[in-house]
Amino acid sequence: MKHFIKYNAIGVMNTAITLATFWVLHEILNWSPDCSNFLGFVAGGLNSYIMNRIWNFKSSNKKRTEIARFITVFLCSYGVNYLVLKGCIHILENAAWCASFTDFISQFMKPATFANFIANVVYVLVSYTLYKKWVFTDRREIKDERREISG
Repeated sequence: MKHFIKYNAIGVMNTAITLATFWVLHEILNWSPDCSNFLGFVAGGLNSYIMNRIWNFKSSNKKRTEIARFITVFLCSYGVNYLVLKGCIHILENAAWCASFTDFISQFMKPATFANFIANVVYVLVSYTLYKKWVFTDRREIKDERREISG
């Protein structure tokens, strides 16, 4: 539970970095949602790796292996995020049943920005699970458990 709380604190920071980057690039500079989303995730992802390795999971794993796993999880999680983002944008811009909601949120932000919020929630759930179970797992503990089981 301690890791999840720390992960969420780091996640708030990452989300702020990701969304601020998206907001500036998409809302102010009028860049595409795809490019803005990707660059926001790169900025948040760098912060995520550093903070999770040093503060949350206090990892002592080999950096090369851990970075490769981190990038793999980042790309998989981002892929899920991207699909959710595109799906939400499509629904907000095309679904008749969603038109009044889209009109409402359009008073405050572009529909793609709202879709980005939804996609970020999905990203957090997917990435936390994979980071905890695969990237920052203490490899020594796994080896010790295997030795105990094999006897």
